[in-house]
Amino acid sequence: MRDKRVYAAVAAVGVMGVILGSFLPWVRFTGPFGQFAKIGLEDDSDGIITLALGAMAVWGVASYYFERGRGLAQALLLTALGAGVIAVASLDLADTHGRVAGVLGDFEALATEGAPPGEELPFEFVAAEGLYMVLIAGINLFLAGLAALILPPQVSPTRDELPTEAPPPTSPPTESPQEETPSTDS
Repeated sequence: MRDKRVYAAVAAVGVMGVILGSFLPWVRFTGPFGQFAKIGLEDDSDGIITLALGAMAVWGVASYYFERGRGLAQALLLTALGAGVIAVASLDLADTHGRVAGVLGDFEALATEGAPPGEELPFEFVAAEGLYMVLIAGINLFLAGLAALILPPQVSPTRDELPTEAPPPTSPPTESPQEETPSTDS
C-alpha cells in the first residue's frame, strides 16, 4: 500500500538537501597561496537559483502532503522543480572553471608579480560537496515527484468519509438439545 506520507518524506529530504547544499562550497581550487572555496550563494552565483527552487519546493511538499486526493498538480510541480535543480547543478558541474574565473584572475595577478615570465601556475579546480549535494538532492526531489505521478498513492478516507460502525452481528438463539429420557419399555 502506497501512502502520500512516504512520497512527501522522500521529497522533503530532497528539499532539505537542496537548501543546505546552496549554502555549502560549490567549487574548491588550490593555487600557490593555498586552498580556497566558493560557496553556492557567493557573488550572485547559481546557489541563489537553487535556494529559490528549494523554497518553492518547501511549499510544494507541504501542499502535496495536505492536499486531499492524489495531489497530481503538486507532484508535477515537485518533478519540475527537481528537474530545474538538476539542470542548474549539471551546468555548474560542467563549468567548474568558469565558476571561479573572476576570483582566479585576482589570484593570477598576485601570483605572477614575482614569477618569471611564461611560467605555468599550478591551479587545480574541483567541484565541492555543496554542488554534489544539490545535484543528488535534485535527483531525489525529481524521482519523488515522478513516483507520485506514476505510482499514485492510495488515499485514506477522512474521518467524515469512514463508514459508521454497524452493530455487531447477533447469532441466532441456540436451541438447547433436548435431553433424551430413557424410555421404559417393558
